[in-house]
Amino acid sequence: MNKDHLPINTALISVTDKTGLIDFAAHLFQLNPSLKIIASGGTAKTLREAGINTIPIEKYTGFPECFEGRVKTLHPNIAGGILFKRGDHDDEARELGILSIDLVICNLYRFQDAANKPGISTDELIEQMDIGGSTLIRAALKNHKHVAVVTDIHDYPPLMHELDNSDAKISLQTRQRLAQKAAVLSAEYEAAIAQELTKRLTEEETYRPNLRYGRKLRYGENPDQEAWVYQFADQYGIAQSEVLAGKDPSYNNYEDATCAHSATEELARAGFKNGVAVIKHGSLCGYATGPTQGEAFDKAWEGDSKSAFGSVISFTDKVEESLISHLKGKFIEVMIAPEFDLAFTNWAKEKKPNLRLLKTPTTSNERPLVHKNVSGGMLVQTRKELRSIRLGNLLNPAQEEVGKRVGVVTKKQPDQDKRNKYVFSIAAVNYAKSNAIVIVREWTPGYYQLIGVGSGQPNRVDSLQRLAIPKAMENFENENVSDMKEALKGCILASDGFFPFDDSIRYAAQFGIQYCIQPGGSIRDDEVIQAANELDVCMVFTGERYFTH
Repeated sequence: MNKDHLPINTALISVTDKTGLIDFAAHLFQLNPSLKIIASGGTAKTLREAGINTIPIEKYTGFPECFEGRVKTLHPNIAGGILFKRGDHDDEARELGILSIDLVICNLYRFQDAANKPGISTDELIEQMDIGGSTLIRAALKNHKHVAVVTDIHDYPPLMHELDNSDAKISLQTRQRLAQKAAVLSAEYEAAIAQELTKRLTEEETYRPNLRYGRKLRYGENPDQEAWVYQFADQYGIAQSEVLAGKDPSYNNYEDATCAHSATEELARAGFKNGVAVIKHGSLCGYATGPTQGEAFDKAWEGDSKSAFGSVISFTDKVEESLISHLKGKFIEVMIAPEFDLAFTNWAKEKKPNLRLLKTPTTSNERPLVHKNVSGGMLVQTRKELRSIRLGNLLNPAQEEVGKRVGVVTKKQPDQDKRNKYVFSIAAVNYAKSNAIVIVREWTPGYYQLIGVGSGQPNRVDSLQRLAIPKAMENFENENVSDMKEALKGCILASDGFFPFDDSIRYAAQFGIQYCIQPGGSIRDDEVIQAANELDVCMVFTGERYFTH
């Protein structure tokens, strides 16, 4: 057997999570009946009750657990048995009567779970700080050439398999892998303690992001920049997606894919089927739903076909083989979906080798933190809420909510059966770059399309007058619409921020716009509402803004 393979003659076990432990310990005994297991308090009790021969740690050290359990494993016989270098310190270990410990199985008190409990005091929280366990893990990590350390219950099955097939020994490669996991656990645990106790003891906010699985990208935003992508340990999204076809995404692909995925996620959460989002350079340029996936894709593409060239496109639903016929003559960088039909994936690999297909994992309902670098530091905020599903009763007459007017603020009322068109409008403006104006239509009963968008402008007037309305008119002209005002009459204009003056409403009304939804909150709201009433425009206030910088 390879000298790098470690036989397990003595194991030390001290765990909080005892899931799977009895089966694992029994398996170790089956492989080595002369195995010595040393265990701390509750762990020893669990093993003995299961009929597994166990040496309580106080019997092994000759020193009792003390100070209400604060001191259990902190003893030279334990630390020395883990830390001494085999082959270098053997004589000293014999003189001291210290036996080698070959395997350490340890997981820690659940400090973070305790910190998340409402109302827990600092004194109560401190008792959930693991001292002995952290020491055992660090010691075994330091001496992993001679000791295996197991900190994750999910490692029991593969370890049993390896021991079964290697004369009950653990390879150096496995010990290195286990040591790396122990190092990560140790770092995360200490970071959680540092962050929570710094806040409690000094009222200073610190933040240590937990990033894993880093990969170097070909280059960054531009070819002269280096770049990497990492995954947050507790999040699911584009960084965790699986590349089914095409080469690895670029830095810019990841950014655009994040926006595209979020935009379709909003539609999916709001209950829309066959939703499609088209993103170019971080901003929404196409957005639609349809009776079929192909029709929705066509409408999203037609919203701004020039910008859609070389874009990133996301879908609410599994991409079907039927979509292939809609992609003829279209260049797309990335497609994102929860699933891809196998026939579609095989077609992409053969016919579109440069098209990246990203299968995204299921996301949680939580609001993970979003990070943005600034000069000398970092901004951190919670992710945007899924706005569209919060519209509630906005189509009712306005009411005061926390000092804000929310609801219909004009004489002209919206059609109550058009709520989903307003929902879609808010979803659209939420993913266009500020200052953002979008114009949305119901292109066929029950299905919606972004027909005009103005975004990324220093002022809202240019977004409306130079971009959103001209783009909407261009799209209608492409459909040979003869009465432009009549076409725009049924559209909804949505804004990501309030209108500070009445000029935008007056301008939009000239072109036939009769329905508007915006946050409200300007000191001149009454003037804007008065103008809307004069022009027979229906206006809805949402009470919240939707900036994306």
